[in-house]
Amino acid sequence: MNLTTLLKTTNLEHSLLIGYYGGGNYGDELLLEVLGNLLRQQGVQDVTITYQNLKRYKRYHHDFGYPRIEISDKKQLIKKLFTSKRIIIGGGGLWGVDMNFNTFLLSFMLFISRWLLGKKVYLLGVGYYNSTTRLGRYGAWLAGKSAQTILARDQETLHNFARINKRTYLDADIAWHVDGLALDSYRDDLARLEKKLRVGRKTLFISLRRAQAKHRQNDFAHFNIKVAACIEDNQDKSIILALLESKTKSPDDYERAYAWQRQYKNVQVLDFPHNPLALFLFFRKHSKHLALIGPQFHIIITAHLNKVPFMPVVYDNKVDALLEYVGVSKKSRIPLHSLVQSDLQLFINNNFGGAK
Repeated sequence: MNLTTLLKTTNLEHSLLIGYYGGGNYGDELLLEVLGNLLRQQGVQDVTITYQNLKRYKRYHHDFGYPRIEISDKKQLIKKLFTSKRIIIGGGGLWGVDMNFNTFLLSFMLFISRWLLGKKVYLLGVGYYNSTTRLGRYGAWLAGKSAQTILARDQETLHNFARINKRTYLDADIAWHVDGLALDSYRDDLARLEKKLRVGRKTLFISLRRAQAKHRQNDFAHFNIKVAACIEDNQDKSIILALLESKTKSPDDYERAYAWQRQYKNVQVLDFPHNPLALFLFFRKHSKHLALIGPQFHIIITAHLNKVPFMPVVYDNKVDALLEYVGVSKKSRIPLHSLVQSDLQLFINNNFGGAK
């Protein structure tokens, strides 16, 4: 069983689709855009999408003809829970290092929906990792016991969920299904993105990430500091900086990126919002000119699918599982907490034809 087979053989009408959609994170928005396309291609008519802020929806997504509700609107959400026949969790490493209380509440809601309300629950392309917290394990147990079908996006998730629910199958992250989409309708989205970015020669694409105290040694803060030194040492190279989330989530990081752009003429800043498939197509169109340094799961998938060289940096089990899946040897993977400046420069030199 995989996602393509499930969509063809399973009745998903009258479904409520839930994910971390609407926060402006590239990975989450990519999952929704791909899944929305797949559901429409299979002729599914009645799906309600939950979204964090409906005013922002059209900034990131095409309209698939599905109604949308704000997930914070508890009255409307509860109403849809009662009237929907099925609940779909549409991807993401929900039960991993980024586990939070909202994900636990979601897991509990799934348990109630299945065992008290009689809904069918589908977990599609999800992740459950040993790096999660105790709360994450409780949440994963609740979600696993609720599910009609679980499509695990990697072996670690398969192993963890299979102990809870025998109807667990190995598939992949939803983003892997992007090649099955008709992407011609995204030409205008790509054109708008290309108006902001210049790629006329070999270009280093660096994706920064907002530092969070819960990560060991605040690894992302150290990563961003190393990036600053990297920019200073490579002023002869074209560099694109991207945070892959909205300015409202990372105002300080955006301001830092803009300061680098003002200081260094070779630096461009990619700011969001953009449709996530526009960035995917940007990587595809300019694949011969790009090289990626970035720790985020879905930007690594984007690079890999478009044959863009990327630095195999690991900050969580989910990235480790991804690199295992795409064939990066364990000795080549670099834990984010042990990343040093020379690692970055070696990758740059290898992809730009030597040292400065």
